[in-house]
Amino acid sequence: MVAVESGHHGAIDLEKQKRVLAVRTPPKALLSYQKRLDEFVAEACPGCLTAPHPTPSNTSWKTALHSITLTNNTIYTRMASQGEERRGRGRARGGRQRPGGDQHVGVEKHTPGMDDLMGWMTGLQVHDERTWRDTSGRDQQGERGRGGRAGGRDDRHGTGGAGRDAGRRGSDSTEQGEVGRKGVGRGGVTGDRERGGQGLGRGRGRGRGREGRERSKEEEEQMVVWTRPQLLMDKKGTSGQPIHLRSNYYQLTATPALRLCLYHVEFSPEEERTWARKALMRQHTNVLGNYIFDGMQLFLSHKLGKDPLEMASKRPDNNTPYMVKIRFIKELPSSDPEYLKVFSLVVKRCLEYLGLTQVGQHYFDPTQEMVSQKHRVAVWPGQQVGIRQHEHQVLLCTDVIHKFLRLDTMHDLLRQILANHPDNYHHVVRRQVLGNVVMTRYNQRTYTIHDVAWNITPTTTFNFRGSEITYLEYYQQTYQVTIKDHRQPLLLSRPRLKEQRRGTSSVYLIPELCVATGLTDAMRNDHHMMKDLAQFTRMDPERRVQSIRKFSSNLFNNEKVKAELQQWGMEFSKVLSAVRGRVLPQEIISMGPVSFQYKGFGSDWIGEVKNVSMTSCAQLTNWVLVFPSRLKSEAEDLLSGLRRVSKSLGMVVTQPAIQILQGETLQEYVQGVGQHGGVKMVVCLLPNSRLDRYAAIKRHVTCVMSVPSQMIVARTLQNKAKLMSVVYKIAMQINCKLGGEAWRVHIPFQNAMVVGYDAFHDRGGGGRGGASWGAVVASYNHNLTKFYGQVTRHANREELTSNFRVAVMNALKHYSEVNGQLPERVLVYRDGVGDGQLLYVKDTEVTAIKACFEALGFSPRFSFVVVSKRINSRLFTQNPSTGQPANPPPGTVCDDVITRPERYDFYLVSQQVNQGTVTPTCYNIIEDMNSNLDPDRHQRLAYKLSFLYCNWMGPVRVPAPCLYAHKLASVTGQALKDSPPAHLRDKLWYL
Repeated sequence: MVAVESGHHGAIDLEKQKRVLAVRTPPKALLSYQKRLDEFVAEACPGCLTAPHPTPSNTSWKTALHSITLTNNTIYTRMASQGEERRGRGRARGGRQRPGGDQHVGVEKHTPGMDDLMGWMTGLQVHDERTWRDTSGRDQQGERGRGGRAGGRDDRHGTGGAGRDAGRRGSDSTEQGEVGRKGVGRGGVTGDRERGGQGLGRGRGRGRGREGRERSKEEEEQMVVWTRPQLLMDKKGTSGQPIHLRSNYYQLTATPALRLCLYHVEFSPEEERTWARKALMRQHTNVLGNYIFDGMQLFLSHKLGKDPLEMASKRPDNNTPYMVKIRFIKELPSSDPEYLKVFSLVVKRCLEYLGLTQVGQHYFDPTQEMVSQKHRVAVWPGQQVGIRQHEHQVLLCTDVIHKFLRLDTMHDLLRQILANHPDNYHHVVRRQVLGNVVMTRYNQRTYTIHDVAWNITPTTTFNFRGSEITYLEYYQQTYQVTIKDHRQPLLLSRPRLKEQRRGTSSVYLIPELCVATGLTDAMRNDHHMMKDLAQFTRMDPERRVQSIRKFSSNLFNNEKVKAELQQWGMEFSKVLSAVRGRVLPQEIISMGPVSFQYKGFGSDWIGEVKNVSMTSCAQLTNWVLVFPSRLKSEAEDLLSGLRRVSKSLGMVVTQPAIQILQGETLQEYVQGVGQHGGVKMVVCLLPNSRLDRYAAIKRHVTCVMSVPSQMIVARTLQNKAKLMSVVYKIAMQINCKLGGEAWRVHIPFQNAMVVGYDAFHDRGGGGRGGASWGAVVASYNHNLTKFYGQVTRHANREELTSNFRVAVMNALKHYSEVNGQLPERVLVYRDGVGDGQLLYVKDTEVTAIKACFEALGFSPRFSFVVVSKRINSRLFTQNPSTGQPANPPPGTVCDDVITRPERYDFYLVSQQVNQGTVTPTCYNIIEDMNSNLDPDRHQRLAYKLSFLYCNWMGPVRVPAPCLYAHKLASVTGQALKDSPPAHLRDKLWYL
């Protein structure tokens, strides 16, 4: 039925709007929604409703949804854009706007029109879902969490222990605006940021509008991509025991009841630095009134009387005159996504009122700097803050973060390298300097180092605003900084490709003014250093909650913050959000003839399987043991230990060939190993964990000899009290590398292939210019314990997609060869995807995998799940004995409240953490084609897969296929630097 409004409002397709409404409306609320919609339309168009609507059953509800086609934009965005178009037509007809954004058409009494209908539906979708949730009688509270550390220890550290993070958090590099070789760099400015179709850009010509312009990193993270399946009405599971949780979120309890006007700001002469632009705008507070300015866009709670508005300003530091031109863009309705941006900018301004310093996208407190003189490292405590629309409310997330800064400057590092390596100075500098993220202390900005400009020194001149000036003079005039060493080479930081297309120049930095941020791999491998730094950064749940509450108290009780929030009509809850989760049933683990249930406490189950044989045992025959002569005692302990544990594990271990080395150089190791061609396994005892030695041996054994290998650091065998435990884990690891199976869990379906993907990015060679390796591992047995692994190098995401597609095709063919048929079900767990990459992954990678199915002529049940570790949410439960915050137990799942309304997502705590705060993992199901898996089964399966990483006797943080893919990619990128032989693909040689 199509109802036509009288007057100037045009036509409303009522059935279409009801179908749009149905996408976000729970079926139990549909009756009341239809009644309210009928009442609304009756007012808008009397007589349009000619017949009552039928009572909606679940069948009619699902049938109605079949005709709905969603785009990758949220309904809110679509409503906002349609509203803008309608308001534009209204203005052309001579109508006027009111604060709510509704169109008046020259009559005294306002007749509800399409804008009112769309606005009413928007509010209905947000608010009335709570009514359904409260009256449905079901517990639908949930939560999601942030990433932490889990995974398997590399074999060169001795055992398959608890290990390192499957993906470490790196330092962020931000767009900057420093002096370039031939002029001032243009970093930090994104061109025209108008969300309309045209509009003037600043700097280098016209802006691209919404479709054409490049997005900033922050905008990509906030971009909404609809990945929730069209027919999914309820994404909450039901199994498990309920658990009460707290999260690190504060609810936005009051939002501004005002209209927002968006303006574009231009400066003449051009000014690239955001802080300077803000300083120029602050001089006109009396004219602008209450405003928000991000350096490009200006938001006002009222419309200026003149358009465009031009005002004169002077730069505070040198009185340079500027002309500021403010041009009106549009009025924003309350449904516009720009409102969230305004909220975010208001919060950032509030953080500045607390005296925090912005470094990259986060805020830190330099006054609370903690220094370790022993390791020459400073630690800045800070806050990571974000605000966005979650399942039912707008929530503010805050968490404690830390930034590591070296006390030594890059100039100190260059001098140290020159003193230690005078013969190959340039080579060592490139190896140790390139790829570092540095911070300039004079403006707290970060840069990635891509090259060293050996022919440029501080005395070199460049053109600055029409005149030649040296770097010495520039830094003295601009930052009042005196450079001491006039002969030091400068460091080069290149902009990203999209910044280069906008005209951003490279940046040259003075080494003595830069300090490196973050920790190197060598620092992370120094257990003593990490233990010392942990006293600054590691927080148990009680301490973390105290820190979050202290920050929120300082924030919300600050008088300037109170005034700022009041001006914008914003108010936050003063308590951490309370949510309800569930603890999934614990898994039954089977190892050989023994089955037992994981208890959920304690980090592993090694105590349950003493003297128990493995599920499938390989034979350790025709192997060689290589060690230097001074480690003969450790080698004998290893051999005697292997003979003892092999009996209980069910392994056959024969006497190896012995290769004793006179020295410990990597050349002697490679030559000694090379004398034993034809063996099936190489075991090496290493004096320490030096990466170059490990890489050389691993590369030779894997790529030249084409056999698995086991590297063992001697110190792990020197503790006699733990010797048998260490040897036990080594034996299990060797068994899995040879094709055996350690344990299994019950898998609820047959003939399925589970795929994991992760990537390794080599920071050497200039950071973003370093090599990237993508690994794909795919199961090929029913127990999901044997994997076919492939790894390839890629330079861009187009190559990544192509390699991904080829790897999935090869995995399907291998599965068919082993099992005699193709899998009936394929599940892909994709790690390493940021929010800004979701749309590409959904549109390109998922499509490429479906093309594999079409090429092979079959249509399996298919699910594609994005696994995210680097998230900011935290979960806390209550310690029953002390009443203080504690970590939730393994198996805790949250699937409501702070999940995203546009996603099919949930958050899972699978691992046990004994120190610090547990960090959940986010699962976002972006494709679920005929899978027959409801939310509960997806959650249970993700938890099951966390038990199948054979390098650790306990659940890990991510599904085992993702962790295997991470190990394969990192070993290849760090050690092999080349793809391994094809006949090793069906072995876990990379553990």
